Amino acid sequence: MPVMTLQRFRPDEILFALTDACNLRCSHCGSTAEGAKPVRLNTADAVRFLKASGRMGIKRIGFTGGEPFLAVDLLCALCREAVRNGMTFSRIMTNAAWFRTEKELTHTLRRLFSSGYDGDICVSIDAFHRQDLHKVAVFIKNALAVWRRPDIVSFAVVKGAREKETHKRLNKVLAVIKDDALFIRAFGIDLSPVGKAGRLKNGWDGKWFRDDLCAGPGNVFFVLPDGTVRPCCGYAADTDILTLGAIAGDTPRQLLRNAGKNRFIAALFGAGFHPLRRRLQAAGIRFPGKTSNHCFFCYYLTRKVPRQVLKRCLTAL
Repeated sequence: MPVMTLQRFRPDEILFALTDACNLRCSHCGSTAEGAKPVRLNTADAVRFLKASGRMGIKRIGFTGGEPFLAVDLLCALCREAVRNGMTFSRIMTNAAWFRTEKELTHTLRRLFSSGYDGDICVSIDAFHRQDLHKVAVFIKNALAVWRRPDIVSFAVVKGAREKETHKRLNKVLAVIKDDALFIRAFGIDLSPVGKAGRLKNGWDGKWFRDDLCAGPGNVFFVLPDGTVRPCCGYAADTDILTLGAIAGDTPRQLLRNAGKNRFIAALFGAGFHPLRRRLQAAGIRFPGKTSNHCFFCYYLTRKVPRQVLKRCLTAL
């Protein structure tokens, strides 16, 4: 059966990367290089795309970056529009140390609250995010005071390297807060050895992953700061082969049609990567080993496999 008939990409969320600007320069992250001009999502395009997605049935929205609080006007505008369109919120990813003064922090969080945001505020905190821990604690205390919810904040924690240092940083923050009513969930994020994190561990760990048709980071409209849309917020999300279009010129329905024409996306969300892996091996591609991380495998395919070979094998599926 041709892979095109198996296409299952059905986004259930819009994830807006509002800006690639960030106040941190983490050792594992590929955000805007120091000195480069930040890119920020166009407000009118983003609002129009949000409305059209809502009409199509997508009812969940989340925010990331860069640091999304560095684009707070856009963040609040989209939150207000999401409320008007009956959408629900997933989470805002933040380093929780972007503010200069506590007065600025309090004002910003109150603006966000007034915009109707009632989702999760997820703080990235681990050995790689070298933010001021006192600021993180101040951020959490203020969020608790504004929303009056013990579960308003969660943690996103990179796993796979320097975990002892990560636990020490988490404990330091909790020790400063000293709030017995606080309920913080922690989400583990597997570290893939890609980009600046490539030297941290060997991604070829000797075991092949189990195909899940990208049920984890996939099945979203991931809108990048330049308006480009891709179906994944994982490690391969910046590669052109996953491009669906752009919110400036494409409707959500057009993006779905584009996904149906993209053989790589059809393989990713339809047949899975193992049939493609076997085709590539039959074509002479020799992988450095086996990996249990399908995001790392996707990244490897899009960076290391000759594009003509990859296209030939996709056509043969």
